[in-house]
Amino acid sequence: MDVMFLIVITVLLVIAAILFAVSKKYVVEKLKQETNADFQNLQRRYLIVYCLACFADWLQGPYVYKLYKQYGYDEGEIAVLFITGTISNSLFGTITGALADIYGRKTLCISYGILYSGCCMTKMFGNFQLLLIGRMLGGISTSILYSAFDSWYINEHINYHKFPEEWLNSTFAKATFFNATLAILAGLLSYFLVSVLEYGPVAPFIMAIPFLITSTIYVISVINEHYVRNTKSASASVKKAVILWITNKNIFSLSVVQSLYEGVMYLFIYIWTPTFDVLKDSKPPLGLVFSSFMLALMIGSKIYSILLGNSSFDSKKQLQLATFIASFSFLICALTISNIFIDYNGQQKYYKVMICYFFFLLYEISIGMYFPSMTYLKSQVIPEKIRVTISNVIKIPSNLFICMALLWIYCKEPREKNILKVEENQKPDVDFIFTIFVVCFIATFVTFIFSKIFSKFHTETYKDIIKRHEIEV
Repeated sequence: MDVMFLIVITVLLVIAAILFAVSKKYVVEKLKQETNADFQNLQRRYLIVYCLACFADWLQGPYVYKLYKQYGYDEGEIAVLFITGTISNSLFGTITGALADIYGRKTLCISYGILYSGCCMTKMFGNFQLLLIGRMLGGISTSILYSAFDSWYINEHINYHKFPEEWLNSTFAKATFFNATLAILAGLLSYFLVSVLEYGPVAPFIMAIPFLITSTIYVISVINEHYVRNTKSASASVKKAVILWITNKNIFSLSVVQSLYEGVMYLFIYIWTPTFDVLKDSKPPLGLVFSSFMLALMIGSKIYSILLGNSSFDSKKQLQLATFIASFSFLICALTISNIFIDYNGQQKYYKVMICYFFFLLYEISIGMYFPSMTYLKSQVIPEKIRVTISNVIKIPSNLFICMALLWIYCKEPREKNILKVEENQKPDVDFIFTIFVVCFIATFVTFIFSKIFSKFHTETYKDIIKRHEIEV
């Protein structure tokens, strides 16, 4: 079993290396970017601090659930902890986003390392109330990670340095590529700390703290901000962001894509492991599987860079392609896990899992294409003055989707028989896994439809939106 996954990883590494070499010939205006020292310096500063922040986040991911289980909490209590983080992301993330638009994005980037360090420190104690506080801090920190850093860079790139907007694609594609690389390294480091050195599942959280503090020190000492602050109050900024989100067809259609696509991403985290558990006698090495997912994501980011060299494949069309691939992948997984193609008996279960694994990889490739295209397109339609606020507001539907999915998963059957947890000699609930795949297929198919709608409607930049909605520049 392990050998097969090692072969897959080797093949993915070869494909990634080939695409990396090919991408050098196709990155849009690459020569101009390479000779522009100011652009290179700005991009380098952004990538360093963003990678530090993401690496600390990736270190913690694989062992959150395991740590809670070690502290003796059952599935229902763990669900409460996860839901608390999601609600915190929606509620406090919107407020902190508004404050960032008023007081500057640098301030929020500084607070990221401080708040997330506090979240990590709570993991050293098994007290449920402390862990709830930690989840709140983690929810706020995650909202900062995926809004403030990008918003700072976009403002510096477009409004201060006046670089061509097309160059944003290069930066965001690199960010996605490096993010996936760091996820692999973080997974290996976490595994080494927990399994080899046997420091326990709390070790990755302690290890993340130095990287978080380093990111804060880097922002304070290296990052400059040239931002004309929003003079409106936080409540006024949130109100303006909500009105703009609802009334502007470009922002609304793009937010539907983001909400459902990223909601499915979080649901996928819960479903891929029990899908592999349908194997009868052995379980796959989850660390190798995770590494292969991140390699596939890297390949997707490189495909994005290469396709940008083709004028007929801009970010809008790549978003459509990414959502279509995701939808198609979940459709095949749903059909495969059912008894439509292959009977759920004997050795054939192995082939069913391998088919799902292949399309999981294809889905991860679509994620690698999705992130740079979504980040770039949001930079084109969201007004600078309320960029962080509206970036967090449009995540609220995604967080609601995640909360509903978590409640559905853990309330579907009694707590003592959790449908996604496979005990020894217990057959996994294949029908329920099939249902989740169907939900993921429907959600991603809707994202494909709305990406087509966005492509049709996207005829104005955020400057046009500002003028039409009479927002001060």
